[in-house]
Amino acid sequence: MRKDLGIYIHIPFCLSKCGYCDFNSYEGMEGVIDEYVNAVKREISLISLQPLGKLRAGSSAFSFQPYEVISIFFGGGTPTVLESWQLIEILESCKGLFNLKADVEITIEANPETLTIDKLRELRKGGFNRISIGVQSFNDRLLKRLGRIHDSKKAYQNILSARNAGFENISIDLMFGIPDEALSDWESDIKTAIELKPEHISTYNLTIEKGTLFEKLYSGVKASYYLPDEDKQLEMYEKGIGLLIKSGFEHYEISNFAKSSRKCVHNQIYWRNEEYLGIGAGAYSYMNGERRWSVKSPVEYIKRIEIASPSARNDIPSAFSYQTLVAGSERLEGKGVIGETIMMGLRMLEGINLQNFKKRFGVELKSIFSDTISQLLKNNLIVFDDGNLKLTHKGLLFYNDVSAEFLS
Repeated sequence: MRKDLGIYIHIPFCLSKCGYCDFNSYEGMEGVIDEYVNAVKREISLISLQPLGKLRAGSSAFSFQPYEVISIFFGGGTPTVLESWQLIEILESCKGLFNLKADVEITIEANPETLTIDKLRELRKGGFNRISIGVQSFNDRLLKRLGRIHDSKKAYQNILSARNAGFENISIDLMFGIPDEALSDWESDIKTAIELKPEHISTYNLTIEKGTLFEKLYSGVKASYYLPDEDKQLEMYEKGIGLLIKSGFEHYEISNFAKSSRKCVHNQIYWRNEEYLGIGAGAYSYMNGERRWSVKSPVEYIKRIEIASPSARNDIPSAFSYQTLVAGSERLEGKGVIGETIMMGLRMLEGINLQNFKKRFGVELKSIFSDTISQLLKNNLIVFDDGNLKLTHKGLLFYNDVSAEFLS
């Protein structure tokens, strides 16, 4: 029986890097895009040619014979900076070399500024069946605050265009807690998104990450002058939940809402701490208990792909040749991987199925975290319901604190 696998493909290029973004993304690197696309296709070939067999500690040999790909996700950066034919070529490389499920979910992240109706039609025809559009806000004042390069009109129109191009699974990303944002602004954004009838909406709280422009602008005392305070952000979060549920969306993960049967397949792989393969500069993989990541620099990644590529005398690359891409790795074992699985699983409102947990790890969840569970139950942060361990509404609001208890 084949195991499920998700594939993530990282496209690290942006027309402009947003001030809040700490992802592995770069602006002004259009000159290496062609080389990068070729390098990604080479990496796919290298991976598919790796010797079969179970991954061992210190080895770089992945086995794909037992796997069935249930999701392919193009993320970034801004994947739609690339031409549609380049994206389709990468996708075709995956289709040709991996075992894809018949109804595989194939997602592409997009910035409204990089979309046209023709490009959307080409992507849909080329096999992409889900699109996630990074709107963030339908308010031009707030878009400027975020440093986004699109305006609200373009965002709105491109969502309509995606539908006209044949996309039947559209996701909209929205952000709250933006500098100078009022509750009424957030409510308007949610209502506009609902009006567009997407299948999926993600609502993210703006966080100030280290090393970003926003850290310099809004850290320390300055933050209180510009950012909504915690109570206001909490009010925004709960307002969004109420409006979306009332409109028929299921709140299935802390930040994610979906219409019937449209939960994001790919992200559920992460939340269940299941296996995925990362391709591209800085991409992460998690297979057979090992997490590994590739070099972050697109230029360095291209160079190392050239080194890793098989010579004319060696059609099957060695384990060592593929290892040149790897920047680091770690093996997750014992209570560490169990704690991480609980932490991620609690993000989903359905929680963690106790029977599946025991089948996977061979132990009762209650037995290894009995003290932690007792205290969280006492504080009304978690609950056992219909064979699952899940967060209460209060626990949802204090997720970071709850999850930390299982990792300490």
